[in-house]
This record gives sequence, C-alpha cells and structure tokens, in this order.
Amino acid sequence: MIGPGAQIGSPLPQGQLVGNYRSYESAMSAVDRAVDAGVDPRFLSIVGRDLRSVYRLRHRPSYAAVAGRGALQGAFFGLFIGLLISMMSGGQDMFMTLGSTVAMGAVIWVLFGVIGEVMRRKQMKYAMIPSMSAVSFDLVVDNAVADQVTSVLGPQPQGQPSPNVSAPVPPATSSEQDAENAEPESARGIPDLPDGRPQFGVRVDEGSEDTAPARDADSDSSTSR
Repeated sequence: MIGPGAQIGSPLPQGQLVGNYRSYESAMSAVDRAVDAGVDPRFLSIVGRDLRSVYRLRHRPSYAAVAGRGALQGAFFGLFIGLLISMMSGGQDMFMTLGSTVAMGAVIWVLFGVIGEVMRRKQMKYAMIPSMSAVSFDLVVDNAVADQVTSVLGPQPQGQPSPNVSAPVPPATSSEQDAENAEPESARGIPDLPDGRPQFGVRVDEGSEDTAPARDADSDSSTSR
C-alpha cells in the first residue's frame, strides 16, 4: 500500500466521502469506473480506515527445505563469482572454475542457512509474518467533481465520515425530534417511589394551595366579629 513517491505524514485529503468499502479491491473498482467515465484521477483518493498490525503465524520450514533453498541460492552466487573469475583469467579452465565456485557457494549457503534456522527456532518455534491491514477503505473525491462521481457510481456503501471529510447530514426523524423536544429528566424534578409516594416530604395539591388563603381570610373575618 506504500509505493514509490509516497509521503509519510502528509495531510488527509479533503473532500466528500462517496463510499466506504470493505476491501481495497472494491475501492479500486469504483475508482476505475470513475476514471473510465472521464474523472481526473488527481481528484480521487482512497483512504484506509483503522489501520491494524496483523501478524500471521506459520510453521517453521523443515531443515531439508532450508538446506535446499540455501544450496540453490549459493549455487547461483557461486556461478556469478565463477564467471567473474573466468573473465579475469582469460577463460582458462572455465568449467573447473565454475564447478568449484558453484559447489563452494552451495556448501557455504547451506551451512549458514541451517545454523541460522537453528538459532531462530531457539527464539521462536513458529514463523511470524507481519503486515498492515485496514478495516475499511474510503473513497474521497474533491468537491469540484463530487456530483460527477456520484452520478457515475450511483449509490455506494457508506460509513462514518473520517476527519476532514464532509458527508451529507440525514434529516432528523420524528422520534429524534420528539426526543429533543422532550423535557429533560432534571427539569421534571425528583421521581416518585414505585408506590406513588414522594421520596421527600409530603405532596401538596395545587388546588389545596389555592384555597388555603381563602379559608384563612374567612377565619380572620369571623374572629374580628
């Protein structure tokens, strides 16, 4: 995913999120369709989301496989060295020189390969292959060609917008509006007990509060008489 000309630490592309894909191949297919329709590829970007380090485990190769691979590599290296020596010596005893250098290279490579495998097996009994992988891939396009790309690709799988990427805001549903207009819990006061009684004090009805001053006024007038 990081090729020649890649800039480490460059800012994220800004634009509109067109689609979110589960695989890199799906994102590349959408880009190919947009480019075939005449969109300038400079306005398109694929952004990997949630990069993860993946370590895949494998069995260690057998000593026979290590020896065979080492012998093959050593033979090619010995052949190269033998050709150089033969060219420097004027081509005298070329076959003997090539045979000796090929055999010597194979033996040396086998010894180093087997010794290195023994040391690696003492540290770890299995092979570990590290790699980088993204959970999903965003197709981000410049705002100047966003409408053109959207019309060419049509509806695409969407995900949560990444930073510096604008996405259309869906209209609020009736349930969300009711929730926003609903009175918060703190404004409604302290809730009652399960049996209906207040948690603190005694509940006084509003009607009794309104009639209380009138009864006090009647009692005061009767006393003055």
